[in-house]
Amino acid sequence: MAYRFALSYLIWLGILFGLFYWSASPLAQAPNAFLKEHLLQIVKANLPPGQVRGSDIWINPHYKLIIEKACNGMIPVLMYLASIFAYPSRWKRRLIWGGIGAMILLSLNVVRIFMVVGFVMQGGRENFSLSHDILGNAIFMIAGLVMFYLFIRRAHPFSP
Repeated sequence: MAYRFALSYLIWLGILFGLFYWSASPLAQAPNAFLKEHLLQIVKANLPPGQVRGSDIWINPHYKLIIEKACNGMIPVLMYLASIFAYPSRWKRRLIWGGIGAMILLSLNVVRIFMVVGFVMQGGRENFSLSHDILGNAIFMIAGLVMFYLFIRRAHPFSP
């Protein structure tokens, strides 16, 4: 069972990343642009005027965060969806849990961006790796694991 799940997970990762993340895929452009633009709109609405210009969040006159494809939240969503799709369950249940999980992970991505901006503004550029690579990815890993655990343990996303 574990071997079958692991193999299925890897296959789903390849399919989902191939369709929705690989730059040569025609299906990848629209969702990635949509997520990037909406993320930037949320960030721009909550930061001082002029701090967000185009795809850049200016921390100070000499340092900016560039919001590109890898920052839009698509990677953790696709990894989570691959685990949900790989697990043997009814498709309706997988789609419900996948949709709920995607919304939670995309919301956490907004929190992560604000956390990175705050850490870097307060502590300087050297705090980028801590806030983005370590804490930001830890948030995604923990949230994804908790949601997957709940998915395999509960019959319905809102059941006790």
